[in-house]
Amino acid sequence: MRRTAVFLVLVWVSGVCVSSAQSEVKELKCIVGERVTFKIKVKESAFIHKNGESQIAKVVKGHFEVTDGTFSGRLQWDSSTEFFYITGLNMEDSGEYRVEDRDKKKDFKYKLAVYNPVSRPQVSSRNKMNPTCSVLCSVQNRREVTLSWQREGETLSHTSSPDLSTLLSLSLEIENSSAPYSCVVKNPVSNQTVTVKAEEYCFDPVSRPQVSSRNKMNPTCSVLCSVQNGREVTLSWQREGKTLNHTSSPDLSTLLSLPLEIEYNSAPYSCVVNNPGSNQMVTVKPEEYCFGETL
Repeated sequence: MRRTAVFLVLVWVSGVCVSSAQSEVKELKCIVGERVTFKIKVKESAFIHKNGESQIAKVVKGHFEVTDGTFSGRLQWDSSTEFFYITGLNMEDSGEYRVEDRDKKKDFKYKLAVYNPVSRPQVSSRNKMNPTCSVLCSVQNRREVTLSWQREGETLSHTSSPDLSTLLSLSLEIENSSAPYSCVVKNPVSNQTVTVKAEEYCFDPVSRPQVSSRNKMNPTCSVLCSVQNGREVTLSWQREGKTLNHTSSPDLSTLLSLPLEIEYNSAPYSCVVNNPGSNQMVTVKPEEYCFGETL
C-alpha cells in the first residue's frame, strides 16, 4: 500500500539579482523588494540615466545627488565601493539604465527586469481512486511564469500563458508505485515546488462489507457488519441518513467489525464502508434477519 506526503520548497536568491550579458547590455533580473547594484566603480564624476536620457542621479566631485524624486531614499551611491545601487525594488523600476562615467569617458548599459516572487502552487484531487488516481496543480499566473510536473528530474508536462488574469492549471495521472512527483512553478528569479506522493491523494477501492446474524430472535435480534480494514477506512451503521455508530482503526491488518441491535418494524439499516476515494453499502431489512414474535 502506498504512502504519501506533501512537501513545499521555496527557492530564490535573497538580495541577489540574476544577471547575464547581452552584447554591450547587461541584463539584471530581480525580485520585488530586493536590491540591485550596478557594479561599475564611479569615483568622482558620473551620471545615471533611465530609459534614454532621463537623468535620475549624479556624482559630481565625489558628491552624490538624486535628481528624480521617484528614486529618493532608494537610489544610493556607496562611496566605499563606488557602486550605484537601488533598494526596495518595485515593478516600475524595470527598464534600461545607463551609467555615464565621466572620468573614464565611457557608458555602461543595463536592462533591469523586476518580478514578483511566484505564488505557492495548490494541488487538489481530481480522482482519488486507484488505478486512475489523478491530481490537478494550479497557480496564479504572472509574467514569465511556467508551471510543470516533474519526476526524478524529468519534465513530464508544462504550461504557460500570456494571459496574466488566469490561473495556470496542469493535471497529472499518478502511476502505481511511482517515484514522487513535483509540481514546479517558476519565473526567472524564483521557484516553488510541491512534492506529491500517493498517500494523501490516492486510495485503493474499499471492499464490500459482509453482514452476518448474531441473534436472529426478536426482540433482541442483532447483526454484525465486517470489512477488511484499509487506509482511512471507516465502517458505520446508518438509518434514514443518520449515522447510528461507526468505527475505524490504525491497525490495517485487522478486520473492522460493528454490531447492531435491530429494532422491530424499523426502517432498513445500511452498513456503510468508505474512504476518501470510494464507498460500499449493504442494506439490511429487519425481516430478512430477525424472526419470532415480539413481546
